[in-house]
Amino acid sequence: MDRRTFLRIAGACPALALAPISAENHRERMFAVGQLSEGPEIVLSGEYGYAQKNIRNLPVRAMIDARNASFTVANSRNSAPNALIGCDMGWQPINRYPLVIRNCPGVHFIGGRFDGRVPLTTDWRHTYCNSAAMLVRDGTSHATIEGVRARRCWDGVRFIDHVNDFRLKGSWLSEIRDDAVENDYLASGVVEDCLFDGCFSGISLDPGSREGDGRQETVTIDRSLIRMGAYLAKGEVTHQAPVKAADVSPRLKITETIFALTAANMRGFRRLERTWARMIESRDNALLWLPDEPIPAELPLPRAGFALHTGADARECWDKARRQWITSHPDVPRFPDDEP
Repeated sequence: MDRRTFLRIAGACPALALAPISAENHRERMFAVGQLSEGPEIVLSGEYGYAQKNIRNLPVRAMIDARNASFTVANSRNSAPNALIGCDMGWQPINRYPLVIRNCPGVHFIGGRFDGRVPLTTDWRHTYCNSAAMLVRDGTSHATIEGVRARRCWDGVRFIDHVNDFRLKGSWLSEIRDDAVENDYLASGVVEDCLFDGCFSGISLDPGSREGDGRQETVTIDRSLIRMGAYLAKGEVTHQAPVKAADVSPRLKITETIFALTAANMRGFRRLERTWARMIESRDNALLWLPDEPIPAELPLPRAGFALHTGADARECWDKARRQWITSHPDVPRFPDDEP
């Protein structure tokens, strides 16, 4: 489909994306999942602060209930890393990986509140001390991560080393300085019914300099809201693409999902091209251009399956979808200053 045709036929926000499951049904689903566990149940509760929690070698399909647990994420030893004093220099406490799950196949993790201390206004390149609220790794295949609330982190949830067929669902991540989800080991998986509100990059599927080929894998993004957040990066306030795709990324199924672009000077046009090229299914989605500035002529647009909204119309669409998601997920943990 050419650009002019796409702009002409783009319709209203997809109804399904704006009508998530009811609060009652969501509560039933969250509290019923423990009944599916065939392994032991571990309960985490209280404030872990800067102490790392390492969970490993659980029996298959164990349940980890962290609905009443809180963690602190901190990647920088000082509050304002710069070219002279980087994030590895200073005296502030750090907790770069507050929760690590290793070799726990079929684990079901539910809940958890992760409060970040990652600097939000300093340049990305000086703040880049790798970190993630949750690190799922080393043979933790078929994992389900559900009902997580995380904010002001470097990465949100990172999957590495034999974690195929992961599922991240019903989670609210906001103010993420890098990737809301990092899947640079190119595992198959599902991101379902999630709200990513203000991330520099949405879902990363790029092995970078590491060898990897995920072209036979599939990542599904379903009924999720992904708004990009603009941060200072290499001297410019901008953001990356909703999906950080490479030529070797997994195939993509994107359904009933909203991508919202915030910065008129956004980066990642080549990654957007790869995202559209890797799609094998696309339906009932929306692409929101939130700035009042015109869409750049060079911005790659999807071939099909996305309605396009711009300016005030796009912002209204996002606000409505976000409000409905928050209202319909009352059991996701909240911070004291979160919306109810």
